[in-house]
Amino acid sequence: MEIIQLNNVSFTYPNSDKPALKDVSLKVNKGQFVVLCGPSGCGKSTMLRLLKEEIRPHGEFSGEIFVSTGEEGGAESRGNDVGFVFQDPENQIVSDDFLHEMVFGLENLGLPTNEMRSRVAEMVGFFGAESLLNRKTHELSGGKKQQMNLASVLLMQPDILLLDEPTAQLDPVSSRELLDMLVRLNEEFGMTIIMAEHRLEEVFTLADQIVMMKSGEIIHNGAPTEVIEEIWNTPRKVYVPTIPSLFLSVSPNDNLPLTVKAGRQQATKLEFYPKALKESCCGDEIMKAKDIYYRYNHDTEMVLNEMSFTLQKGEIYALLGGNGAGKSTFLKLMCGVWKPVKGKITLHNQPLKSYRKKELSRQIGYLPQNPKLFFIEDSVQKEIEMTMELWDVRDKVFVSKIVDELEIGHLLESHPYDLSGGELQKAALACILLRKPEILLLDEPTKGLDPISKGKLALILEQLRKEGTSILLSTHDVEFAAQYATRCGLIFQGKITAEAAPSDFFQGNFFYTTMIQRLLRGLPNQNVVTLKEAIERCKVKEF
Repeated sequence: MEIIQLNNVSFTYPNSDKPALKDVSLKVNKGQFVVLCGPSGCGKSTMLRLLKEEIRPHGEFSGEIFVSTGEEGGAESRGNDVGFVFQDPENQIVSDDFLHEMVFGLENLGLPTNEMRSRVAEMVGFFGAESLLNRKTHELSGGKKQQMNLASVLLMQPDILLLDEPTAQLDPVSSRELLDMLVRLNEEFGMTIIMAEHRLEEVFTLADQIVMMKSGEIIHNGAPTEVIEEIWNTPRKVYVPTIPSLFLSVSPNDNLPLTVKAGRQQATKLEFYPKALKESCCGDEIMKAKDIYYRYNHDTEMVLNEMSFTLQKGEIYALLGGNGAGKSTFLKLMCGVWKPVKGKITLHNQPLKSYRKKELSRQIGYLPQNPKLFFIEDSVQKEIEMTMELWDVRDKVFVSKIVDELEIGHLLESHPYDLSGGELQKAALACILLRKPEILLLDEPTKGLDPISKGKLALILEQLRKEGTSILLSTHDVEFAAQYATRCGLIFQGKITAEAAPSDFFQGNFFYTTMIQRLLRGLPNQNVVTLKEAIERCKVKEF
């Protein structure tokens, strides 16, 4: 039974001459698990918002949308029948503490107190969030906020669940738990799930239907294996997850595995050349943190505890760790936004606190986890012009190069808040790169970016690294870190507990590791970490 139907839907935002959706038609049956994918700004978020009447954006609309959750298939849906989890968790929070946020929706439904208590106790226990009940929402990390928003929506027991990149701010463990829960909701309770996502490694195999979009149109729609076959020999092959990509590249056959379990048997037939040794690409120490302690206020425990860290010239250091581990906090300390309770941070062997703010801002470029905080002008063009004036940037050719490399030329007249998450990331990064900082601190830089945009970002970072820029990024994107970082570190209990080159760092882990490592675990020559490395060492020349 069709529960959602879009017939020739087109939508254009106000003051835009380019439609966000163009003649889109789609049918979703009750109980299906649908994954939307495609480039940043292709219309995924717009489509999801149109499916929930209460938050439909304002603009020029044409076509028909039917959303039915009634038993007979004809009843109109109520507000709580369709749950929505936003891409930016800040857009969904209405209360200043965790518990009030959880019960806000239930109070609006007018549920009895006992039923509210029962539902909250069950959901909090499932998420393991007992320690957060008395926390203020502004103290939570982006990932914890996302988990809180999802729990708040699930408390209302919707028939249809719409999620806009729900794993973007989750660490690998939390991401896996979230996906497992979505599978349970879909299989055990028949909940219809439509999820927009860029991190496709695990969600591709969970879906009944893959819908790939481009420039507001649906260009592929079908079962996962069908879509993989359609896009493999096109520029969109980068959307194919690691395991099918490996076997399509090295040993194409009719029995294409999509999961680790399915691929293990075929993996035993793969042989790899020995790994070539790489010379160290890093230079002298440029920035150092020694025995750093930090807590949000006097009533809370230390977030960072005896934290020590060294950043070398010309390296890309990827900092990994669970949600709430202190990664974002550490980046704010390293750029001088916050001050440590105890400890010392130095830049060029000089205390960080000895630098003036403008001097520090010129040397250190900081991209926050929420890039909306970066913008103060009402268009991307004005923000770039203000940045050029503030930092005396006169080389317009250089500016154009940055805009072209990040592919944001068509966004210059747009208001920053009208951009998708990925577009916002790229616009903020462009403004930071204009000042040519010596050090880049990037908080979740791949959040909201599609695979093609990630590859282009990696090229920019690699070029900056070769030119001597030192880059420290916090990330949950294990695949990105494994392929492009020169060093990786894991933050746990307020300090870095493990640190090594990616080839050593990701070996032997269950969650903080790549799909290739999961596939080859325990097999001969298993010291292969990335897809590119696996293909190259299997004698495949092209990738």
